[in-house]
Amino acid sequence: MKTFAIQGRCLAAPPDWRERLAAMLGAKPRRIGNWAELGLYGALCCLADAGETALPPDALLMLGSRRGTYVPTGQVLDQMRDDLPMPLMFLQTQPSQLLALLAARMHWRGHAAFIAGGSPQALLELAAVQSGSAGALLGWVDEMDGGSTQWLRLKPCEVGGNEWKPAAAEALFMPDITHLRTAGNILDNTD
Repeated sequence: MKTFAIQGRCLAAPPDWRERLAAMLGAKPRRIGNWAELGLYGALCCLADAGETALPPDALLMLGSRRGTYVPTGQVLDQMRDDLPMPLMFLQTQPSQLLALLAARMHWRGHAAFIAGGSPQALLELAAVQSGSAGALLGWVDEMDGGSTQWLRLKPCEVGGNEWKPAAAEALFMPDITHLRTAGNILDNTD
């Protein structure tokens, strides 16, 4: 069982997130899809909230999504009915494109993974097993229902006492939670 302190977070994208992303990057991103832009915005906001501009080399980058690049995948399948898909559209179907963008932006080389399906809680459990002393940047991005980008910067810590209480998996990204730990399939939190 590993305990994490939440050092930074991004829980939602405001209506003007595209403009904010362009300001963070110094220019509007090119040749990446909406899903990758949404994820890039959330990850950079989370790191800024944690007071970081980059991840340490031994930090873990974990990205999950209920449906991944669902929208561009549908568009590519439509294009394939008539001919080969457009190359840039095909690239937008690759969720790992976001991991490469983040690594390049942060000048980071480390362990990164994308997990499709599942749940944010399962992603946390995997991060708890694989992360070391530098912790993890954990993200959940979806284009469904208008889009969402939720990120946590987690660092391992020790917390004493018995103030832990079980929480539903949906509580993972709640703003009032300051620490997380996994106990089997139960997510515990303290606030």
